[in-house]
Amino acid sequence: MRQNNLISTILICLTVLASSFILSKVNFSVNTWVAPDHTISVAWNGEVRVTPDTLIVYLRVEDTADTTAEAQKNVDEKVAQIKEIIKWYDIKDSDVKTTNVNVYEAYDWTDNGRKSLWFTANHSLEVKIKSANLENEWVGGEIISQVAEIWWVFVNSINYDIDDKTEYYSQARELALKKANQKAEDLAKYAWVKLGKPISISENWSSDYAIATSSMKNTYFAEEAIVDYDSADISLWEMKITLDVNVVYEIK
Repeated sequence: MRQNNLISTILICLTVLASSFILSKVNFSVNTWVAPDHTISVAWNGEVRVTPDTLIVYLRVEDTADTTAEAQKNVDEKVAQIKEIIKWYDIKDSDVKTTNVNVYEAYDWTDNGRKSLWFTANHSLEVKIKSANLENEWVGGEIISQVAEIWWVFVNSINYDIDDKTEYYSQARELALKKANQKAEDLAKYAWVKLGKPISISENWSSDYAIATSSMKNTYFAEEAIVDYDSADISLWEMKITLDVNVVYEIK
């Protein structure tokens, strides 16, 4: 009996030791990669200037009524009118987007408490006018002038954009990396060290607008399309696409 107890005790001890060994293996890790002690960090930006190919018109449709349903119905009718106008210019349905829909109630605060006055409905639209040439300027002017005739339809803003910026960001990236690499090579040369491979690369991009130069064509609107709308006289802008890169090189 004592011998059996001794054997059992030994087995338990071995089990505990084995378990401890397994646990220690699970929790123990070794990171064999060590960041280099000597590096050069450089930053540069690439800039590409292009002529926008898309005109974006932001519209806000509004109406006020005694009930929510009536206000919303009135707004829906105005939106339908706008879409009928846009349809004549071969603009795709996918290029007309609703950006916001809202209904709120107006109150009159008196000594007797809050009194409901009316309900106001809002519907915001984004209209993209794409074109490989600058005919979209004239189309944009006509659309703006016609929708401005609808009661309680407002043109919030007009912007130019690039429909697909992928190619231009690629160009800006290439320029930035070439300049960053040249700067790193110069730093290594004058510091009497050997430049290694990049060990870290990061980037940030942005799109800005700059006023068109005098050589660029101004936006025009057909005189017969303008209906007393001051903001219709806008100019074509040049777009600046910028991409910043940060590169860390190992030096030897």
